[in-house]
Amino acid sequence: MMDEGCPVLKNGFFPGVSGPVGLICVAEKGFATIQLSIEHPGGHASAPPPNGGAITMLSNAIVALHNNPMPHLFGRGIEVPMFEHAAVSQSPFFRMLSSNLWIFSPLLSFAMSLKDSTRAQITTTFAFTKINGGVKDNVLPNSVSVTLNTRLLPGHTLDDVLAHIKKVVNDPQIKVDVIYSNEASEISSTESEGYNVIHHTVKQIHPDAVVIPGLLIGGTDTKWYGELCDDVYRFVPSFLGTEDIKRFHGHDELITVKNFEQTVNFFHHLLTNFDKSFEVEFHDEL
Repeated sequence: MMDEGCPVLKNGFFPGVSGPVGLICVAEKGFATIQLSIEHPGGHASAPPPNGGAITMLSNAIVALHNNPMPHLFGRGIEVPMFEHAAVSQSPFFRMLSSNLWIFSPLLSFAMSLKDSTRAQITTTFAFTKINGGVKDNVLPNSVSVTLNTRLLPGHTLDDVLAHIKKVVNDPQIKVDVIYSNEASEISSTESEGYNVIHHTVKQIHPDAVVIPGLLIGGTDTKWYGELCDDVYRFVPSFLGTEDIKRFHGHDELITVKNFEQTVNFFHHLLTNFDKSFEVEFHDEL
């Protein structure tokens, strides 16, 4: 199965690769909505308690989680085949790093942690998205809550996340509730016929692109179909740069006419290639 995912990214995206990179995502991160809340006596704002009240107490928890993220799992996930596939197209220095992850993993992990887009590839992320509390300027609130959106890296489970939150917050007065969750996907094969056909098709439409496996940090509908398929891949056959990606779900969301043509052309070739692949496999069985 193939659904939406990462595009063909313009030059300079991947370290040591000068040309465009096509990322066929072989897994996607999990998703959880978690609510942190606290009930407190409240009172008049003219006489705040020593702990500052509910807002201050919950704010301390937010800061603690921000300063103590989930551990990186570099070297145990999708980044291993990603760097191994990219190595043949990298400059000599980066090729040396990618081909020897057993020793250079800490260095590459540090480099990836410096950018938002790449840091999300190697760890479970926390993002506070909504906060509620307080009804009047001069009244300490009785209850405050904050919504935490977390994206689970393959290798981290929801139980791991909850244990981490409770350990870092370390405040029995703060309640932790899971509103919605789904675990990270399984990792699909980079050796399957499906992956090879998609890889071949990307090269037909974008011959200059280096095609490698990757991890989708967002979410797709593939979570409903994972148990029905041996392998699930996520890819968008569009040629995009950093500025294009910023338009996703935002202002001036667009692609060029040429890009639209390439996208249609990709799916035409993909169906044709899968048809040919099936014919070969069928005749081999006969």
